[in-house]
Amino acid sequence: MVDILIDKVFHIRTLINGSTSELTIYVGDDGFIKKVSYGRELVSGYEVIDLCRGKLLTLPGFIDLHVHLRDFKLSYKEDIVSGSSAAASAGYVLVCDMPNTNPRIDNVEVLKMRVEEVLRKSYVDYGVYCGIPNDVSVVNELLSLKELFVGFKIYPEDLVDRFEVIKYLLGVYNGLVVVHGELPEHALRPSTRDLSLRYLDRPSWGELVVTKMLSSINKVSKIHITHSSHPSTPYLCRSLGFTVDTTPYYFLLSGDDVRDCWGKVNPPINNYISKTLIFNNLIYGVYDAVVSDHAPHSIEEKLVDWRLCPPGIADVEVCSRVLLTLFIKGFLSYELLIKYLCRGPAKVLGVDGVLGSLSSGF
Repeated sequence: MVDILIDKVFHIRTLINGSTSELTIYVGDDGFIKKVSYGRELVSGYEVIDLCRGKLLTLPGFIDLHVHLRDFKLSYKEDIVSGSSAAASAGYVLVCDMPNTNPRIDNVEVLKMRVEEVLRKSYVDYGVYCGIPNDVSVVNELLSLKELFVGFKIYPEDLVDRFEVIKYLLGVYNGLVVVHGELPEHALRPSTRDLSLRYLDRPSWGELVVTKMLSSINKVSKIHITHSSHPSTPYLCRSLGFTVDTTPYYFLLSGDDVRDCWGKVNPPINNYISKTLIFNNLIYGVYDAVVSDHAPHSIEEKLVDWRLCPPGIADVEVCSRVLLTLFIKGFLSYELLIKYLCRGPAKVLGVDGVLGSLSSGF
């Protein structure tokens, strides 16, 4: 007999210490797990859902730290309804949305507008990042509403246009600051080479320079380098106390695989050696998370000349499946699968007490 308010009971099969185990999970009407028992307990008086049939395995819900779900004036590319639906279909229970929307999320008015849209449209839990404002006073306004967002995002152009604001932010904000680690002089100049060689115009070693530079001015913020494309970055981040993620196309593709706009991303997909080293990093567990960097565009936008087409791949439905495939094929351990999709991103966000595990209270 369970002496707590229970809404549903699940019989599930999962992996514990490398072995398949059956569990009985009691879920309250608030959606949180209230109790976990080993084996299939016989219960009555509750709705029982059996997920032990066939070869089904139940995993904790996935978390994507880096998506662009567009909406607002970019809803012709995608909106929150379609993007969150795609995320849910891939097993994600939480996605974190970048601020380069139109209008940009860098002030209180647009932040509140975005949160209202999310509450109305999203099929999954949702976090919002704020962009770096143009003025320190706006930083303080945003910090008065910290409960509405999960962190700030630094883009390469911010290192030129808003550097003093960044210095102020890193001195007063003890939360998450996510960084696109490219040097502005690389990221903002036009490419002069073939599409498959864009990585020579925007060399990934700039990521190391940006990481070191931010470490020299950071006082209290939790720095996280996102979509890392240089194989040495996770080791540098570890030495500095930073966290880091990467994206499937950096460990699956090289520049030779990029032949049209569908493969154009920022930072650019690197060479074969970098791809191989990043894949080795992945299987040795040196990243804190793997993200999709889901960034959809219209078909018409992706069909123009590669110099003009916008960067980004729509892949929130693919990212988790890539890692699941690597697990099934034996490249990733179960522990690393859960680290990259569940526990790692939950820890980066500071929500590892409620997400990332099949445990009581989650």
